[in-house]
Amino acid sequence: MSFATQFILSAVCLLVAVRLWLRKRTNIPRVGGPGPHGYIWTALRSVFDCNSVVEEGCRQFDGKPFVLPTLGGDMVVLGPDNVELLRKSDDSFNAPERAQQLFQINLQFGDFASNPYHLETILRSDLTKALKSLTPDLLEEAQLAIPETLGMKGSESVTVPLFDTMVNLLGRVSNRAMIGLPGCRDQRFLKQQVKLATTVISLAQFLNWFPEFLKPVIYKIVSLFIGGTRAVVPLLTPHLQSRIDYAQQDNPQTITDILLKFTPEEDIVNPERLAVRVAHLNMASIHTSAIFTTHALFELALFTPAQMKEIRDEITAAIDEEGGVCNKNAVGKMYKLDSLLKEIGRWHPLFAVGMSRVTLSDAVIADGTVIPKGSVVAIAPKVVHYSPEIYDHPEDFDPFRFSKMRQSAGGNESKHAFTALSSDYLLFGTGRVLHPTRLCVLADIMMKETCMSWKILCRSEDQSYLGRDTSELRCFLSTRQGRETEGDAFQPLHHSQSFREVDLHSEEMLSVWGFCRL
Repeated sequence: MSFATQFILSAVCLLVAVRLWLRKRTNIPRVGGPGPHGYIWTALRSVFDCNSVVEEGCRQFDGKPFVLPTLGGDMVVLGPDNVELLRKSDDSFNAPERAQQLFQINLQFGDFASNPYHLETILRSDLTKALKSLTPDLLEEAQLAIPETLGMKGSESVTVPLFDTMVNLLGRVSNRAMIGLPGCRDQRFLKQQVKLATTVISLAQFLNWFPEFLKPVIYKIVSLFIGGTRAVVPLLTPHLQSRIDYAQQDNPQTITDILLKFTPEEDIVNPERLAVRVAHLNMASIHTSAIFTTHALFELALFTPAQMKEIRDEITAAIDEEGGVCNKNAVGKMYKLDSLLKEIGRWHPLFAVGMSRVTLSDAVIADGTVIPKGSVVAIAPKVVHYSPEIYDHPEDFDPFRFSKMRQSAGGNESKHAFTALSSDYLLFGTGRVLHPTRLCVLADIMMKETCMSWKILCRSEDQSYLGRDTSELRCFLSTRQGRETEGDAFQPLHHSQSFREVDLHSEEMLSVWGFCRL
């Protein structure tokens, strides 16, 4: 082991030891082995395999609260019977304060707490109304961006890293709605915005390993290498200035136009301040949307021809009902696409623990346990999402689960929509959230374009994908006319290659060869 590796490991162990020494002592049991060594080892495991540690705690304590050691400090993981308590008790279990801690917002974006007008704007009904006019623009940009990003020429085939490709695609398409043309096609800006979207969360987790007084110094050093908001703002500001100059607020053409209605004068005069907030909104949607579309592409690759026909027929019918136009109403009728995305959120929660809060005072949870002031609490969404009391056969991935639930809902079908908030579905938490409607429309449009313009072909090298047996999976080449022929040519990826790589062929074909576990 090299000296550098020994030094890093020693430093990390020292950080965990300090956390152990300063931790709040409670009577709540802790997951992991006994003693200081067990605490340190569990905290290290939480960095590399948090899902397994949380699942271990849920099994061991059977829904009762337990302490999860992390390099950022202890977290109390609560049982599902506390979901409503966290939703309704913001005075005791505070979400904004925790968001500041978790994402280090003040360091990475500045102090929004005094006037979070950009967040309030996104929560307003104005955005939902504006999506009706923005949907055709999003679709147009997706149709242009997909072949350009893939670099398809003639019958040439290419290999791309799927997640990275989706991040870049969605950065462009999303910004068609956020700042419009030509900004959404400014490659220098998009490169830095996408970089920000993909590094903010991991950087925040890294910063949380350190004491408060060291965080600003660490951030300044790291941002010299990764850029952060300081790299995005100069590139974004000119595009925002053009929206300010245009300022057609009675007929908004972008989300920024809506935002300008509520922007204080000092941020209009100094658009760099506004640029930081727009960069924050961009970050909140690009990364999450890319995760969903990546999972959705892999899932679509596992669809049978009959399932693909179902989803294509529904898309065609929804567009036909709107006079051949793919608008927001048409997207809203694509229940099977919506169901696929929602099932992905149930099957693949974004985090091992969610609904994170910090206690502002001593608080009592459902079973009478007292949580000390200043503690961080959270819920493990998988405990809810995989509960047989809530979902039939929760261990199975059923892409049309929620569309079937809509059909049997009898007039209350909207509660099963992707964007619906409930205590049974914790992807977005249960409080006021920033982007589910925008995420849904954006992801639906990307999936619509993929389903209708590309053909999907798949075979698994290790006969499994995310734990599901695909040994009977056949490799099909589907045509728009519905003819299928079994694919003979097959070049599986080696395990040494990126598990997010796929082969993409032109002539309306998306070929996915051999996955490993995401």
